[in-house]
Parts: sequence; C-alpha cells; structure tokens
Amino acid sequence: MEQKKKLLYIVRYQIYEDFNLKGKFDGQLAAFKNLGMDVYYLVFDKKYFYLVNGDNKEVVCRATTGLPMYFHTKVYYDMHRAVLKVLKKIRFDFAYWRGAPIWRSSCKVAKKLHSQGTKILYEIPTYVKSGEKAMNGLRKLFSVYSDFWKPRLTKYFDLVVLIFTGDTTMDNLYGKPIAIIDNGVDVGAIPLRKPIIHENEIHILALASMSYWHGYDRLIRSLSQYKGNVKIIIHMVGGNDGGLLPEWKQLADDLGISDRVIFHGKMYGEDLAKMFDICDIGANALAQFRKNLSATSELKVREYTARGLPFLCSVEDPALAHTDSPFWLKVANDESMLDMDEIVDFVLKMRADTQLSQRMRQYAFDYMTWEKQYAPLFDNLNDLKAE
Repeated sequence: MEQKKKLLYIVRYQIYEDFNLKGKFDGQLAAFKNLGMDVYYLVFDKKYFYLVNGDNKEVVCRATTGLPMYFHTKVYYDMHRAVLKVLKKIRFDFAYWRGAPIWRSSCKVAKKLHSQGTKILYEIPTYVKSGEKAMNGLRKLFSVYSDFWKPRLTKYFDLVVLIFTGDTTMDNLYGKPIAIIDNGVDVGAIPLRKPIIHENEIHILALASMSYWHGYDRLIRSLSQYKGNVKIIIHMVGGNDGGLLPEWKQLADDLGISDRVIFHGKMYGEDLAKMFDICDIGANALAQFRKNLSATSELKVREYTARGLPFLCSVEDPALAHTDSPFWLKVANDESMLDMDEIVDFVLKMRADTQLSQRMRQYAFDYMTWEKQYAPLFDNLNDLKAE
C-alpha cells in the first residue's frame, strides 16, 4: 500500500469558535485529507501552539497572546518558531502556506522546507491589494520591511496559488508559476436550509465581518426608500471585525428603520442554521467597487449555495457559470440604491421553486468544493522542478 504523502498546513489558526475564517480553514483541511494526504497543521490558544495530526494534538511551544497587537505581529514569530521545531522531527512532501505578513522568520521557514525537498504551495487570498484603503504610517513602514524580505521568501516557492479576483491572464508571479483557483466549501459540514415562510414578509440575511466592501450601507439606505406593501427585515449577523458595525447601526437609527434592521452579533451552529431557515435571501458583498474589484470568488456565495439560500451579488464569480436557472440576483456594483421591488419579485419567484434548496446544494457539490480546486494542483505539482 502506497504511503500517504505528508502535508503541512501553515496558517494563523486560532482555536476559537468566533474566528471568522475557521470554516474556510476547516474546509481546506478536509479537502487535503479527502485527497489522500496525511495532514498536519498548527493551532494556538491563549497559552500554546499545538501540532494536530488526526486525533493527535501535542504542544509545540508557548504562545504569548497577552501582548498588545499579538495577532498582527508576534503571532507570526511564534508560529514560525513552532514550524521550525516541527521540521526537526518530520519531513513533509508538501506545505500549503496561506499568505501572511512577511517577516525574517518567514524566510527561515521557507529555506528549511526547501532544503528538505518540500514543495511549497503559497496561497495569496486577495491579489492585488491596490484598491484597499490607504495605509497608516505604521503599516507603510511595515510594507517597506515586508518588501525587503519578499524576494528572499518567494525564491523558495514551487507554486503560487491565487484566489480568483478577475485577472486570469497571469501565468507567473515573483517568477514562479501560478494557479488561479476559486474559493471552495466543505458542503458536507454545512446543514441544508429548511425554509420558514413568513406571509407578506421578506427577511434578508447580511452575514459578514462588517467591512466597508460589504456595502451593507447600500442595503440599509435602499430599505429606507422602499414604499412597497411587503415588510422587509434585514438581519445583520456578524461582529465588528471590519469596523463598520457602529456606523451602520447609527445609519439605521438616523433613517428611522432600526425596527427593520436587526443586529444579532455573531452566530454559530444551530442559532445560525435557524437564521438561514428564517431568511429568504442572503446578501453577498455589495461594494466590491470600493476595492476596485469587478469579479471575485466569495466564500459567502459558496456557503449560501451549500445551505440552499438564494442571494444577491454585485460582481462576476466563475463558480456561477454552470446553470441557466440562476438562484441569485445580480445588482449594480456601485453606490446606487438597490431596487427593493426587484428583490421582492425575485424572492417570490425563488419561493415558488419547491426544490430550490436541494438544487442549490447539489450545485455546490458539483462545482464548489475545495477538492475540485485542489486536485489538479497536486496532480500537476509533481511535474514542477524545484530550483
């Protein structure tokens, strides 16, 4: 029996339920395992970094989470220190490394992996960043530091993995071959929605970390101008990781619709599943233009599809190209008001399809899994020669 190839997953993974990328990381890990890999990964809590492999979990080194700004700075030194300790005991065939701020310690990890013959797949979740908000002085200073180390790090890569943002013309980055993939979803880990219909009411789910590019201010302003007979309620689900939650609460108050814009905070498990049952439609990011993006590969598109909830979207997504019966409504990717009457008509049309949730879930199985994204990468990576 052929021995499984070992894969090390390098990512800043906190052991907390409210970690907003937990679902993505767990989905990627499940895909690696389903593709036949022997998967190892690091996680950390308030005290330690641990190495996890199947049911085994062992302490590797201490974490120092009490420090100010730990999660944006020293966490990477601790994580890299943990990786280097692991590499003293285990040699890996592959390392899948999610892009992060580049430090000197990043280069030490890459050099060690390369010296052991490990093929490095380096994921860049969003490329390019030019459309994001201007950096403050401290971030600009770090950008200079990071740029200094970038060529010393990238020379060790075997493949750069880009999550789709619209540009499919690139064939290399940093002088290394690239693979452009979509985001994926672990469909089996997500419950199927059981719709609860409220007569003469429409419930919209706005699920996010509440960042400026989510554009839910557009949704709130549009609701304030709606004069129709159907009661529309927006359910804002998520914490203030993106910083816009207080501003959007104030906006709903100022427009006099705070009774129709309900802020639930973060929700998980059964509570979140019940919210999906209650809501008729989900909202993806409605202001990608604020990041100069006209096409993306949103995680929410995949979660909504896996759960069977139709949705609003404002940009192109390659995963939505496989049906002539769309379960989404495309809206403008600009500052204009949304046509709430059009949204009402769309929801009523979707409600009439009694097999909608099952059809959407099957679509997610067919086109949106992480396995479908990763299988070609590993099939082809053995043909790439390391420098």
